[in-house]
Amino acid sequence: MSNKRVADKPVAGANKRVADKRVPEKRVAIVAGGRTPFVKSGKTLAGIDSLALASHAVSGMLGRSGIDPELIESVVFGTMTADPVKPNLARELIFASGLPFHAEAHTVASYCITGLRAATAVADAIAAGRIDVGLAGGVDSLTRASTDLFREPCTGLNMGQHMELTCKEWDIRRERQDEVALASHRNAVAARDKLAGEIHPLLDEEVDSGPRADTSLEALAALRPVFDAEHGTLTAGNSSPVTDGAAAVMLMSEEKAAECGLEPLAYIEGMAYAALNPSEGLLMAPAIAVPRLLESTGVSLADIDLIEIHEAFAAQVLASAAAWEAGWRGAPTGPVDWNRVNVNGSSIAVGHPWAATGTRILTTLANEMKRRDARYGLVSICAAGAMAGAFLLSR
Repeated sequence: MSNKRVADKPVAGANKRVADKRVPEKRVAIVAGGRTPFVKSGKTLAGIDSLALASHAVSGMLGRSGIDPELIESVVFGTMTADPVKPNLARELIFASGLPFHAEAHTVASYCITGLRAATAVADAIAAGRIDVGLAGGVDSLTRASTDLFREPCTGLNMGQHMELTCKEWDIRRERQDEVALASHRNAVAARDKLAGEIHPLLDEEVDSGPRADTSLEALAALRPVFDAEHGTLTAGNSSPVTDGAAAVMLMSEEKAAECGLEPLAYIEGMAYAALNPSEGLLMAPAIAVPRLLESTGVSLADIDLIEIHEAFAAQVLASAAAWEAGWRGAPTGPVDWNRVNVNGSSIAVGHPWAATGTRILTTLANEMKRRDARYGLVSICAAGAMAGAFLLSR
């Protein structure tokens, strides 16, 4: 008898039969989103743990949307401040929020793009036809975070110190950073009523604690650098604050949304992730992710109606834009239209509970796209570990 395995012998037409059985990808819709207020750590929400914050965000979203929780087939939630006795936060969230026990659940962690990673996991399952309805989100109580989490493990520097290095390399001026920070506050204050529609009030906090109507360029200019006292440009005013909060989005296949009589806020048109060597700029991976996403979807930056750039630091927003325009790690994108950027404010004003930021931005962008009947919306988020994620939404 021959020792040759049967598997070594090709079977005529086998590859064709496998290919013929592939199911076309389903279109993924964002049908609802919601969150807690984002509040400065150590303040009002300090006594609430991550599970309770996540449960509050999910319950509020479901209550406002009227979507039947029994439809949920999968829950993917993320956190960077995990409870060691509840490592699968997503499954505990099902029990705490009265979600259906039949829904599978898993927890993800990927620094500031954790919320995007959660949405990607659910979107991929819907697109592949494994599920029709899924919940994604993220939460962090940075009140409870270890100080070690604020330092990059592979370099020993914190993100602010890394960003100061990038500022020097890209010649990002202090004055321009403060202008971006001021725009974040002014836009968030102007959008307070719109953003309140996404927020489920908690402990008498009905809006985010960060947006300030009284800030000015003069006030921002008076603040001292935090990460490089002698030559630095990053201050508490042009950097995102340490924040507690949670956010969630509901995703459905286009067919299921229609069956349920739900009008999608937006569709997920494309997603991209990227990473680089931290020595090239710890928070510069958006310079790769965004051009990659635009190329893969065939959409130009000029086609984008609304651009959401996570404001870890105002300097990071400016460095990403400069890299895109210059074609540093991809085809040049053309100029960034700043009138389309963070029109409702972003992380500097609103706050940044790490894992919650991705789903907060998806919710805000999708809602604004519906209000404006915008064709395309872009999300760009940098992350520790020299990573980034980008989403393209469409209507």
